[in-house]
Amino acid sequence: MTTLPLRRCPALVALAAAVLLTTPAARAATPPGPSSSASSSLSTQGSGHGHDSPPADTGRQVERFKHQLARSGYVSQSGTEAVFDLNRRYCEGAVFSGMWPNPQSPYIVTSMPEVPGQAPNTNPPVTWRLRQDEAIVLIGATPPPEEYFSFDLTNVKGSLHTGPVVWTSVGDPVNNKTVHTTGPGPYNRPFALVITGNGRTRSEVNRMLHASGLGGATNNMTIPPAMYRLGLDQDADQFLLGIRTIVAEPGFEQALDHYRAAPPLQVLRVRPQSSSGDDTAPVYAPDPLPVPPLRVSGTGTTELDLNPTLQLLRQRIIDAYPGFDAHDDVVERGFEESYPGLQDNLVIDPPTTGVGALSNDADDPISHNFSLPDGSFVVTYGTNHVATGQASYSSVTLNADAHAAVALTAQSNRDLQGSANDFISDQPDSDKLYAWSFSRAGGSGPSGPHVTTLPPAGTDFCAQYGADRPVDMSTIRVVARAYMQPETFTRPALSSLLLDRLLIFTPKK
Repeated sequence: MTTLPLRRCPALVALAAAVLLTTPAARAATPPGPSSSASSSLSTQGSGHGHDSPPADTGRQVERFKHQLARSGYVSQSGTEAVFDLNRRYCEGAVFSGMWPNPQSPYIVTSMPEVPGQAPNTNPPVTWRLRQDEAIVLIGATPPPEEYFSFDLTNVKGSLHTGPVVWTSVGDPVNNKTVHTTGPGPYNRPFALVITGNGRTRSEVNRMLHASGLGGATNNMTIPPAMYRLGLDQDADQFLLGIRTIVAEPGFEQALDHYRAAPPLQVLRVRPQSSSGDDTAPVYAPDPLPVPPLRVSGTGTTELDLNPTLQLLRQRIIDAYPGFDAHDDVVERGFEESYPGLQDNLVIDPPTTGVGALSNDADDPISHNFSLPDGSFVVTYGTNHVATGQASYSSVTLNADAHAAVALTAQSNRDLQGSANDFISDQPDSDKLYAWSFSRAGGSGPSGPHVTTLPPAGTDFCAQYGADRPVDMSTIRVVARAYMQPETFTRPALSSLLLDRLLIFTPKK
């Protein structure tokens, strides 16, 4: 059994948060660093850890690229990369909601300076506008070996401080199956990423990167002018570049911690230099890039033949706890795909899910909100989507508060492997399923290695960050993630999955 102790009101016992990805125990929210006062600032920050696999050094390529920019009549401004902890930012008052973050993937976010004279960004510095002939260029090393990483370009409409927002993906992400690097593999290798909507700018930037030694390692992402309004005025769209890094391969846990704490990346916004002195006015004529084709999800193979075993698993879980009443719930499609969501202006405003920055690589079915008071527990069960071949990474995350939507804990496919054997070890397909308990029932509830003990419902969640923003810890919502089908390099088809399920147990009266 694993335990997640948190500060509890009024005692405020000190937090003992688990360090991410270091043991198969329950993963709690990213441990806080030094506390800071609540503010609306969206600046990013990280914390230091050791590492056991140094990333490639790309300093020489960066300097060569800057030299090429100067020779080609371009100017640049430097940005930064750092972890953006949504749990902490919610507690400090910087964001209106945690929006169901994944505690196993602290998001690394790009912060960009504004162009002199432009309209102020709504969420500086993490969202940014882009002149129609500008490009964002990221040069650095890819993450260390892990189950999944991706570079996700998104469009944010609205204020992350006050909400609500329409937050959609812009095309497919670059992930560890599609990234181009200088080496034979995707990990710890030099690469470049170019984001623009202008064909001439892309061509020239790609040429400069080739001259800098990154020609075969350049990855292009498009902001299609057919879908988005480029520019630096107040009506122009704003974008956010995030990096997901999830579940290091064995032996690379410290390397991943170090990558997150100090990303070996240099980000620049580059543009042809204006002779008029007005940096907001384009130099090049529009040369709109088309909307790129999307990768197609699904192979036609499904998990559905496992349904009889799933039903048997359900019944045996219920039979194991005769002193409790069991209530069924099942996750459902909660987040719309990005382009339909963009066209329908679907906002994320918890408990309303909208699109919720859902990556095109991911299925994130979500449960209803439900009450989990002290004395009760919930068993999540279903197919292990990695074991069935439908995903490269899958997990179950518990979130608290219908609106705050902060993450409490998560279990990945590695943690879940073999857990269904607690109930159906006599079944040949048991290793393709899982059953994990999250308990507030104490000694009267479930026990064993596949149980996470949750903090009591009266716990002061934000106290761990030195803040006092309220979070209703008794209201729980579950997100079941499935990332990147190995054959298609994109999300599995939702119709191919057996949806994860919940059994909520309360004491019989």
